[in-house]
Amino acid sequence: MKNVAVKKNLVIVESPAKAKTIEKILGKKFQVVASFGHVRDLPKSKLGVDVEDNFKPSYSTIKGKGEVIKTLKAHAKKSDKIYLASDPDREGEAIAWHIAHALKLDENENNRIEFNEITENAIKESITHPRKIDMDKVNAQQARRILDRLVGYGISSLLWKSIASNTSAGRVQSVALKLICDLEDKIKKFVPVKYWDVKGNFSGNLNLVLNKISGEKIDKLTEEKYVSEIKKLEKKEFKIIEAKVTKKTKNSPNPLKTSTLQQLASSYLGFSASKTMRIAQGLYEGIDVDGTHKGLITYMRTDSIRISEMAQEMAKEYILENFGKEYLGKKKETKTKQKIQDAHEGIRPTDINLTPDFLVKYLDTDQLKLYRLIWQRFLVSQLAPMKYEQFELIANRDKFDFRGTINKIVFDGYYKVFKDEEDLPVGDFPEIKIGDKVKLEKLDIKEDYTKAPSRFTESSLVKKLESEGIGRPSTYASIIETLKKREYVKIEGKSFIPSALGYEIKEVLEENFPNIMDVKFTAELENELDDVADGEKDWVSLLKIFYTDLESYIEKFKIKVEEEANRIIESDMPCPCGKGNMILKTGRFGRYLACPNSDTDSDCKEKISLKGIEIDPEEIKNGKIYVKDRVEKLLKEKKGKETDVKTEDGAKYLLKVGRYGAYLESENYSQDKLRMPLPSEIRKKLKNNEVLEKDGVVLLNHMLQEIKDEEDRILKEAGVCEKCGKPFKIGRGRWGKFLACTGYPECKNIRKIAKNKEEK
Repeated sequence: MKNVAVKKNLVIVESPAKAKTIEKILGKKFQVVASFGHVRDLPKSKLGVDVEDNFKPSYSTIKGKGEVIKTLKAHAKKSDKIYLASDPDREGEAIAWHIAHALKLDENENNRIEFNEITENAIKESITHPRKIDMDKVNAQQARRILDRLVGYGISSLLWKSIASNTSAGRVQSVALKLICDLEDKIKKFVPVKYWDVKGNFSGNLNLVLNKISGEKIDKLTEEKYVSEIKKLEKKEFKIIEAKVTKKTKNSPNPLKTSTLQQLASSYLGFSASKTMRIAQGLYEGIDVDGTHKGLITYMRTDSIRISEMAQEMAKEYILENFGKEYLGKKKETKTKQKIQDAHEGIRPTDINLTPDFLVKYLDTDQLKLYRLIWQRFLVSQLAPMKYEQFELIANRDKFDFRGTINKIVFDGYYKVFKDEEDLPVGDFPEIKIGDKVKLEKLDIKEDYTKAPSRFTESSLVKKLESEGIGRPSTYASIIETLKKREYVKIEGKSFIPSALGYEIKEVLEENFPNIMDVKFTAELENELDDVADGEKDWVSLLKIFYTDLESYIEKFKIKVEEEANRIIESDMPCPCGKGNMILKTGRFGRYLACPNSDTDSDCKEKISLKGIEIDPEEIKNGKIYVKDRVEKLLKEKKGKETDVKTEDGAKYLLKVGRYGAYLESENYSQDKLRMPLPSEIRKKLKNNEVLEKDGVVLLNHMLQEIKDEEDRILKEAGVCEKCGKPFKIGRGRWGKFLACTGYPECKNIRKIAKNKEEK
């Protein structure tokens, strides 16, 4: 254990980066150390919850955190006062509580401090107002953790037996999967409907759109009988029945909260939710700016859009100085639907004067992009509304109304900094009034078909989860990552498409655990957890009600799983032993095919993994699966393609594809253990199908020889290292090939390979 410095006050935070910053702020009388997140948790190897004893959790020290706790205890012994300064949310409250238990601190002591930003004012203010650990928040976090553990351990172990060992159920994750699958079902069932988009160019260069027929509003014209009637109106006069100017105001958007930060970072920057939160964490913890470590943004896990008086004053000064008094926005009402974390602020810069342009030299590219988004959105939220006038025009003939609007910006307000995606059509108002006549000079009628709904992207899935009240924004990133990691979804472009495995998991859970998969039930459970955090509901009672239903569903599912395990599901793949078709089984590593007699005294122990092969759940229900063609293709790919490259002993090299791309492996690999990596040039050509084959043999030898000849030429021209006199070798790195001295590690000379005469 390291030597422990004697200090009067000890502050325990979660992150070492925060510890360093906060210690500088607080000065010599304070020792600030990190717990590196949670120090205790439910055990990984068992449920860890005594359902018979009021769901008493059995916490244990997290692997690797024993030394951390020892260090914290040593510091605590030599400190007069201990402050627990974990993050300002429920999870942070739970971390503080676990640390208090580990250090045997008095539960009634005012030792919990919290701050929304890592700045001098916020840190020093928090130290002067310590409070007791909020047990309502702790219990809300415990309840969430235990709920997730009851679902995960209770259901996942049964999914392992019925589907595969890499599957899992999650209380919120499974509902997110259901939303993705249900949307995919809608897309598959969608039947396009023909419609006509009708626009007209009227005299005076007025562009109007068909708006009503016989007084009924038309969104998309789907009745063909009207099309021929409308065509007859070309070159006819219409009467203006509406021509009015309305004054309108468009308020600036709200400050960012976790969900909107994730959505905008996905839409504008192409960041995943997990990447956004990782970068935001770094901005919150801070960076060195001119020799001073500064936290750049406020806490990034928040459901609140409230802005503190101090921050509003900071924005006011900036706006007055840079834009003028007229651009100063009025104070907004910023109440949110959810109660949780509204004591926090929205996500904003800690100092608006630290502009993105000023921080260019201190931030990397991605940090700067995200900081610019946060900084700009905060500034925009504090600016005055945009004011405009809208001229509405309606031209009528018979039963057909054509409508159009033109806008004139009177005061740009927040538009000076940021324009919404849906820009207003702006132009000069025409000199026209009610009763005037205009001629329909030209019709523009386009025939089209309605489109299926768009698949979820990360941005739209986060928006959907939030609108349905499922989970909480701070959990969305981990939910999405789990869906990807478990291969329940595939990503095409930015869109989520459920895999066959994802569909199967969803159908099994929906059939056997209807409440877990019910969107309203899950949302209501979130509200009840909010009530626990607010001290309005008992957490143990909540768990009892939930578990009573869950247990009954689990018992019924267990019986089904046992019945399924004893069912024989035949495939169309003949067993190599010739004693019938292979049967489907589920093992530790997922589904596989086995000899139909493998459970008897048969000598055949043939097994074929079905990893990578999707199986229709309906086939399983019917007791017969059809996988022969796909299995044979998979086995052929695993065996590898013959090439014209040979080992020194004359054995053929086979072309195979592994985790990191294509490579060569000797046909006698089990004896000679020979493998050969392929140069990136060849891997790229293989990927683009630019490599020739002859009689089933892949022709690579001449390409490898050309690359070798070129590298020999480069080495010959390079000569020897000017620093140590040793020859160079060809190195391969992230940016391609380079020359590296063979005198490493003493000599670390490397050179760029010249591509042309100018570079030489």
